[in-house]
Amino acid sequence: MKATEQQDPLTNSYYNLTHFAGIAVTGEDAAKFLQGQLTCNINDINETKTSIAAFCNPKGRVISTLLVIKTEAGFLLLLPNSLQDKVLKKLQMYVLRSKVQLSDQSNFQTINGLSTPNPINNITLPSDDFACSRSEHLICIKLPSEHPRHILIAEPEQPITPKLESLRLGSVDEWRFQDISAGIPWFEIDQTEQFIPQMLNIDHLGGISFNKGCYTGQEIVARTHFLGKAKRQLFLGESQCEIQHHSDLFVQDAITQEKIGDVLAYQTQENTCRLLLVLQTVDAETKNLILNTTQQTSIKLLPFK
Repeated sequence: MKATEQQDPLTNSYYNLTHFAGIAVTGEDAAKFLQGQLTCNINDINETKTSIAAFCNPKGRVISTLLVIKTEAGFLLLLPNSLQDKVLKKLQMYVLRSKVQLSDQSNFQTINGLSTPNPINNITLPSDDFACSRSEHLICIKLPSEHPRHILIAEPEQPITPKLESLRLGSVDEWRFQDISAGIPWFEIDQTEQFIPQMLNIDHLGGISFNKGCYTGQEIVARTHFLGKAKRQLFLGESQCEIQHHSDLFVQDAITQEKIGDVLAYQTQENTCRLLLVLQTVDAETKNLILNTTQQTSIKLLPFK
């Protein structure tokens, strides 16, 4: 692959997604087990359809967002590296007598990304969001995005298609920037168990079933939906400066200095920072949004791309 270079949004690029981890859920009761833990309807997931989902605590707060993929042996849960151990431990608590095995897949699969604003000849990729295609050793999943983007999952020893090896190699930071721009609500362990799924727009992405029955946290999630009490949701913000790591980053009203929202994730690219913001809907109309940084960095809201 070519060495990483400055990103051109119109260049086809390939990424090593080392910030993701995988958990395999296998066994006779795998589907039934996940149906009782995740917000999506597991019965709707098959060889050609994946789903985003939330794994919640009993209070309906999201422990982690997940991409749920059907495999020959059961299911694969894709999630951020920093949350893998916590999710494994939490899921294990619910196994009890179920015929289910949970395992870390870090040494058994590679996770890569593909961004193709230009067509690649002789390669067929799924075109619908969260659609899935697969060959003997490769799973390909379409993500929501302005330009076509796909996640590729393969066994480590399997060679990548030669056509992809010739593409520009992008960085994990670039991929994070694109995920944030598309409104995909990945977050790290410092944001775990703070938000209900609707605050992260997981319902808008098709990751919540309101008629499948009980799952952990379901009472809170359903009540919020049917009573219309989700007063906060996810927005895309942008700032024209690089934001350094900040342990407690949040959104303020520039005039009153009042805290009015939280920062779920952020990533800088070429001095432009994109941020996923959890705001009250009324505060999204506020003209003067700033971060609680020394510079009081201003933020403008954008549509998801």
